[in-house]
Amino acid sequence: MSCLLAVTAEAATPAAIEAEIRRRAAQAPAKKATEVSATRFIIPNQEKARTTAETVYNTWRLSIIRGSEQAWRSTTSNSRQMKIRNLIVSQRGSFPRDFFRVTQEAPKLENFAYVGTLQGCNGYTMACTYIGNVQLGDGKAAENAYVLEFVFEGGRWKLDQTRMFNLSQLPDVRKRLRNRDLSLLQEQDGFQPYDRIPTTPPACNAPVLIGKVFVDCPGRNIEMTINGISLHEFDDERRADVISGGLKRGVNTITYKITDRQGLERPSMAIGIFVAPETPGNTPICVFDHILDASDKAEGGTFAFTIKNEHIASMNPKYKGTKPGPHHAVPLKEKK
Repeated sequence: MSCLLAVTAEAATPAAIEAEIRRRAAQAPAKKATEVSATRFIIPNQEKARTTAETVYNTWRLSIIRGSEQAWRSTTSNSRQMKIRNLIVSQRGSFPRDFFRVTQEAPKLENFAYVGTLQGCNGYTMACTYIGNVQLGDGKAAENAYVLEFVFEGGRWKLDQTRMFNLSQLPDVRKRLRNRDLSLLQEQDGFQPYDRIPTTPPACNAPVLIGKVFVDCPGRNIEMTINGISLHEFDDERRADVISGGLKRGVNTITYKITDRQGLERPSMAIGIFVAPETPGNTPICVFDHILDASDKAEGGTFAFTIKNEHIASMNPKYKGTKPGPHHAVPLKEKK
């Protein structure tokens, strides 16, 4: 994910960033290690690990198909439960009703070949990788890697998330996965277990304003908190997140730490916070940005930005006043 477009104030819009998200999704796994990771992984007994993972996954999958909240909670990590809950609430949805109503059926593992399992975090996290042909949407079926991420909590393994990587443009990776090459899983972070147990965020309230944060951070890791509630981490990627608890009229805060990723290129980066429209025909508006070129070495900080009535009014295309600009974390570069 380290290759990306140059970022300008005009380019930092939801449409531009979401287009790039779709482009990169088609190229996954894009975060490719430049050298073998120094992280030490545990290689467990593969058959025992596979049996454990598939038992948890199949129970989790059936819980969603059957709409069983109890079974879903028993097989889903605490962190993921709260993240899903906050995501739905922050878009004015009802949890857990909307989760079971809109979540698509997860694929059957019978359609995949098992590759291997690694454990991390002293045996408290686990990543299981599979490979198989999958048809996503209306596109043609393609060979994909399917990675299941687990955490050990409360005396049992629970699923945290799944990841699907299209292998069409990665013949060497595809070949090594077919050969059950465990060294590949150790080399590329898309196949690796977590190096720490995911933090469970606090429960958020329904939003005053629905908000999204868009981050484009090639060669960098960014840890972020918005309004003291919404926790985010972006790692050498371009991604959009819903802000837990949303935004509010008046003063909002954002705190983030920018860390360089060793061995990766570090071109331009951007952070943008947008109020999302809720009225048909209205457009989003940027209320905060942090736009840097490759020469800047900012490490982040804490910033306050104010959302005024004029920001909300200007989302209407018929607004006649002067459209207010976003709060700039750093001065924009002058165009020459």
